[in-house]
Order: sequence, then structure tokens, then C-alpha cells
Amino acid sequence: MKILADGDPLEIGGVDIWASEWKSSDIDTFEAPHPSYPNQMHKMKPCVIEKNDETILFAAGEVSNCIWCFYVPVSST
Repeated sequence: MKILADGDPLEIGGVDIWASEWKSSDIDTFEAPHPSYPNQMHKMKPCVIEKNDETILFAAGEVSNCIWCFYVPVSST
């Protein structure tokens, strides 16, 4: 999980998420607590970025004005 301001640098799987096209995934939207205020629940939208024959999965939600929270799946390997 990562929380940051709109446009702050963030790479997931070596890909700049702000410079990439986000596509909707087949996973349902879910609610997750705000990292700093756990009693506040926010909708997270699962998305994918397709780049270089790779599909990068993450979920994102705007938890405050221009403040984003990102979740990535934990690998089971």
C-alpha cells in the first residue's frame, strides 16, 4: 500500500503509473480503510496497465482531494 499526492512519482512493476493508461480489471471494486484514518472507508478500483507484454494489477482510490492510495497484490511466490 502506498499513499501519495496526485502526480508524485510511483512505479509499480517498474512502470510509471502516471505515464500509463489505466484499464478497468475484472475484479470488483472494494472498500479499504484510509491508511491514516482507519475509520474512513474508501472505494478502491482494481485496474491494470498493459505494457511490454506484461499486465500490472493494482487498485487505486482518491482518499482526499488529490491524495491517492494504491494497493498491489501480494505475491504468493
